Amino acid sequence: MKKFSTLTVFSLLLVFLHAQTNVSPQSQYGRVYTILNSKCQNASCHSATSTGDNLKFDGDSVAVYQQIFNHPSALWPSSVTKNEQLVFPQEPYSSFLLRKIAGEQFDTDLSLDATGEGNFMATITGDTLSKVEIEVVRQWIRYGAKQAYAASDPKYDYGTIYSYYNDTAIIPFFAKPPKPAAGTGVQLRMGPVFLATSGAFQEQEWLQQQVVNFPYLAQVTRISGYMNAQSHHFLLFQYPDSASARDASQNAPDISNMGQVTPSNLGVLGTTSFDGNKNLTAAWQETADVSLPAGTALMWDKKTYLDMNYHMKNYNATTVLPCDFYFNVYFEPRNANTLPMISQLVNNSLSLGEELFCAVIPPRTLPLNQPWRQDFADGDNGSAGMRYIWMIAGHTHKFGTGYWVYVQDTSGAKTDTVYNGQYDYANNAPIGFWDHTHPPLEYFNNGLLPVYYGTNHAGNISGGLVANTSWTADTSCVHFGFTTSDEMQLFYYMYTESVPNPTASINAVEENPFKLTVQPNPVSGGNGKLVYVLTDNSKVSSEIIDITGKVISRLDEESEVAGAHEISINSNMRIASGIYFARLTVNGSSFTKKFVVTE
Repeated sequence: MKKFSTLTVFSLLLVFLHAQTNVSPQSQYGRVYTILNSKCQNASCHSATSTGDNLKFDGDSVAVYQQIFNHPSALWPSSVTKNEQLVFPQEPYSSFLLRKIAGEQFDTDLSLDATGEGNFMATITGDTLSKVEIEVVRQWIRYGAKQAYAASDPKYDYGTIYSYYNDTAIIPFFAKPPKPAAGTGVQLRMGPVFLATSGAFQEQEWLQQQVVNFPYLAQVTRISGYMNAQSHHFLLFQYPDSASARDASQNAPDISNMGQVTPSNLGVLGTTSFDGNKNLTAAWQETADVSLPAGTALMWDKKTYLDMNYHMKNYNATTVLPCDFYFNVYFEPRNANTLPMISQLVNNSLSLGEELFCAVIPPRTLPLNQPWRQDFADGDNGSAGMRYIWMIAGHTHKFGTGYWVYVQDTSGAKTDTVYNGQYDYANNAPIGFWDHTHPPLEYFNNGLLPVYYGTNHAGNISGGLVANTSWTADTSCVHFGFTTSDEMQLFYYMYTESVPNPTASINAVEENPFKLTVQPNPVSGGNGKLVYVLTDNSKVSSEIIDITGKVISRLDEESEVAGAHEISINSNMRIASGIYFARLTVNGSSFTKKFVVTE
């Protein structure tokens, strides 16, 4: 390592440069060039006089940039095999130059292979670079590795990095989760993002693209996400192709640069999480393992372009916080019989109002500190049919006090509560309040929830899902925004599409520990029964739902003892011929069976 006095002089120089030139478009890459040019070139390594290495750092800043940006590390076959570049914009962990100057002593995600990748890149004095210097290179790459930045471009803040590594009360990095076993998956990472104790860098929300290469056409069966406790959310989007990832006309951030989620401001729309031609793939509001039901998967291409949306805030008053998001992606060869899992995101931005309208004419004037409630529905009802829902989650910012999602039939009636934000589904217990920082997620792992989407005969009311939110305002204008001081009401869900044989799509993913059956099936003459077995004393309710999603019969929750039970389906219910679903709810978990009624 360098002597402390030398490091101190260099660090003070960088502090001076930060204070003098932080707003300069050249300052971001300028620091990187200074490090490479002054410390990583000599007569035997990376200089114009070297004949065995075409990577030279003794040229001017333009020449050095042209050598390292977006070029494969041709002398290192193992790096090429990993689809790396010397500097891969936005992807520091696929940038061979960073691995050469950092190594596992800095971060195990940047380690060199034991064979075939040479030694760590030493300085001209034979030392390694300081942690601040390595971090500067990592953050420059993460922010797009641009040669020049416009004043409005997102870029790293040197002062925050310097403060972190020179703080005696340093907060450690998020503990790395174990990686998937070789051949079963890959670990991806977004971060670290350094959050300052105050100012613009205290709360940040970023869009960052990443390319994932699979050895074959893949289906993803599981994604495990790991995040800091102070994180607000992480959304994972998928672009259909590389052209969509670069489509500036759709406001997608260019693949060579980070995108900062920014609020609109007096008529100038900012960058939002929802811009661009991309689809939501999965979402996290806390560390969670998203393991898809058997027989379903996310369908990803051999080369998949992702857009990662990470929102986090530092609540520490005195210490810089480093935030990371890791996700383990487990995949296998594509199977033609696997049902694609689709994600849908529904937001309430129009009802709440965008900031530019709120700044001029408040969309609604609220009595201060008085509760309000509002419904908003999934508008994606382009084609009629069933959706078999696996997961539902709500989301608000600080004003939110409650969240519910209902099934709406084609008469416009709310027929069933399928999500209650004041219930802890993971531990099967009521919470009694809405925690907007860690909203619960409900998974229908024991039988996908069938919901009919489509209009009634008049064509003016759609069946589907409807969210109802409650909030309390401490300001006269509550609007849709991207910071926790604004409001963001949305919900998302994951589902499989209707197929010619709905029974197959349900049975393929259903676990049925209570042996729910409809006997006989078909039910003839309006006489049949629901049969099930309880292994323990339980609270049980049941419903019969028609193909439109309307509940036509319901038995309220009651306590039942362990053993076999029956619920009659008889002619008194006046059930017409057709397709129906019997839903049994045991201790808060629902199980569904399709059945047919004939004359």
